[in-house]
Amino acid sequence: MVRSDPVNITMHAGDNMAFLLETDSVGTNDRVDWWRERTAALFGAEYSIDPGKEAPFSIALGVAQPAPLMVFNCTGSAHRAIRKGDPGKNPAIVAHLQLQGHCTVRTEGKEALVSPGMLTFNRVRESSDLHFHEGYRQICAILPESAFGIESHDWTALAGAALPTDSGIAAVLADHLRSLANHPEVLDQESSAAEIVAYTVGLLRATARTVGNQVTPENRGLQSYHRGRITRFALAHLHLPGLSVEFISAALNLSIRYVHRLFEQEELPLMRWVMRQRLERAHEQLAQPDSCHLSIAQIAYAWGFSDQAHFSRSFRKEFGHSPREARNCGKEPCCAAQAS
Repeated sequence: MVRSDPVNITMHAGDNMAFLLETDSVGTNDRVDWWRERTAALFGAEYSIDPGKEAPFSIALGVAQPAPLMVFNCTGSAHRAIRKGDPGKNPAIVAHLQLQGHCTVRTEGKEALVSPGMLTFNRVRESSDLHFHEGYRQICAILPESAFGIESHDWTALAGAALPTDSGIAAVLADHLRSLANHPEVLDQESSAAEIVAYTVGLLRATARTVGNQVTPENRGLQSYHRGRITRFALAHLHLPGLSVEFISAALNLSIRYVHRLFEQEELPLMRWVMRQRLERAHEQLAQPDSCHLSIAQIAYAWGFSDQAHFSRSFRKEFGHSPREARNCGKEPCCAAQAS
């Protein structure tokens, strides 16, 4: 199971992994581009690399890949790797076991600091931001999403969470991944490879299912936290006609898909909730005597409506009466401006 590469893949007798990619044989100024090309070809994902300033960028990656599994043992210098998501590309799951160094993982609207001994699961097709704060070592296993047999929505709790591996099935998986990294030759032996791969796949699936259920309460707390951030931001910017899911996502550094998903189980989708908040506040202001010097159009604009006709239609649909009737509710017209 030895692969060749026409450019700078070095092979070493006695290496634990089936082949080795390393940057040390490449000129310092060329390493980032060289690494981006190799990882794009190997993993089907393109990364933007920001090397650390403390030392030259350096990575060594040993790889074994008996289908459908890929196992790699990676040692590298501090750097930041940003991957832009592509929903139609490479639907695979990566399990990362951190052995040395610390890494901040940002993916699917979540952020976690991964310390040595911790495990994370990430989807290759989703955007991610991995910040390795110092020299590090990690062992990873990659499987197609279909091999896990887990529904997409079940990954919500698991993706991007930092999981301890000191007990339970996560500890068994961590020990097994270390063994595979230290003895990758077993994946090349026809007499044993199929059984070992099947065991590894089963262990990854069982860990994902078990640990995913365990982190659900924590994840719900995180979802509640982000929903609170979103609603507070939206309430503070109701006056902006351009307030949208895209605007909110960019301001809070959350993905658009994650923002939509946060409100799937709520009474109203996010922007329908924003509309209701705008209308309720406009209704309250219309009924206040001290707002009589403002026209209906001015009040509508103050709450993010740029089209008075649209405001009036939405207002009537929500409350069953017109903005003018709300202003006159139970009293004489207070000023001529109300008709404007």
